Amino acid sequence: MTFLLDENLSPRHAERLRHNGNDAVAVLEIGLSGAHDSVVRSAAISSGRVTLDADFGNIVRYPTERTPGVIWLRLHPPAEASIQVALDRCLAKLGKEDLTGKLVVVDEDKIRVRG
Repeated sequence: MTFLLDENLSPRHAERLRHNGNDAVAVLEIGLSGAHDSVVRSAAISSGRVTLDADFGNIVRYPTERTPGVIWLRLHPPAEASIQVALDRCLAKLGKEDLTGKLVVVDEDKIRVRG
């Protein structure tokens, strides 16, 4: 799976995903730090990357139909350790699935796939 991590996630998560065999980049690594959500979304779509961005969980504003997919980590609090656990759990369950046009919502207890 290929990922684009927005600024709400540390680039360390992209490094960890790469270390585990995934193709992942953080917006900070590709010069999109501070970019408007529409720019980040376009970059994800044009590069075929699933986005990890809470803003794109708003499917009215950002429909997922023509995207490579969106993963929304709804964690409270969004601590580094809980993000790591949630990403591991999500990839263990969905790592081989095609997420095109789908919204995946991951919280502390469950993973829901919409679309």
